[in-house]
Amino acid sequence: MIDIRQTPDYANYLKLLGWKTEKISGGQIFVKKFPLIGSIIKVQRIKPPLPFAEIEKIAKQNRAFQILIDQEINKSKRAKEQESRIDFKINQKPYFPTKTIQVDLTKPEPEIFNSFSEAKRRAVRKAEKNGIMVKQAKDFREFLWLKKHSLWEKNIIPFATDNEIKNLYLAFYPKSAKILIAYFQEKPVAGIFLLHANKVAYYWLAAATKEGKKMFAPSLLAWEAFKLAKKMNCEIFDFEGIYDERYPVKAWLGFTKFKEGFGGKEIYFPPSLIKNRFSF
Repeated sequence: MIDIRQTPDYANYLKLLGWKTEKISGGQIFVKKFPLIGSIIKVQRIKPPLPFAEIEKIAKQNRAFQILIDQEINKSKRAKEQESRIDFKINQKPYFPTKTIQVDLTKPEPEIFNSFSEAKRRAVRKAEKNGIMVKQAKDFREFLWLKKHSLWEKNIIPFATDNEIKNLYLAFYPKSAKILIAYFQEKPVAGIFLLHANKVAYYWLAAATKEGKKMFAPSLLAWEAFKLAKKMNCEIFDFEGIYDERYPVKAWLGFTKFKEGFGGKEIYFPPSLIKNRFSF
């Protein structure tokens, strides 16, 4: 399946953030120019094999000081050859999820629910018992408030959050995005910004207040997102990133445990690659 990062909607999203799209064999790549110093090139989940000659040609044309490649799964014999190119190094601090969980949505709803861990099924029922209600939002404002509020609760400054969420909404909504909000006594306590393309639903962004977490709102919200994705004829629900032991980031352990409770299959992507200016 073609990854959402290879769709016109995603290209439009990055355009709103100041990136230029270049077409190459197998898909599209993105260029961000910086005055005087050159540019950065991002290659995200492009269909293999990677056209390195085309990528490097565009890099030279745009005076790129860095190329970042996040590879799609490649089962061909050339996969290892691509991963071990001398002029590219494995990025030990990837900017992009290198491991995820995907849930098969083609199964009946009861079977999907029963594949959850016992604790997760109990959390969904507790949220319902607590009176959590889930509704689709008509714009991004409540989700934006939730995201910023949840970051402040973690003592994280929500830098650029307004710009990110507003432009996601402008690029994807309503054709390729849905926003779900969980309410407790009519107060928003959790939300999901769900993207979808090519029969895959992506758990792109999520947020919850401390109160929402205590009421198990995120678990019910994810279950409702599964059901909505099925109604939209999606066949896969992608949790869009979990902890990867190859590149351990302890901050990812918490939400990874949350996502693992929904069952599904762990998916490993090939290593992220990086090439810096001195290599050109």
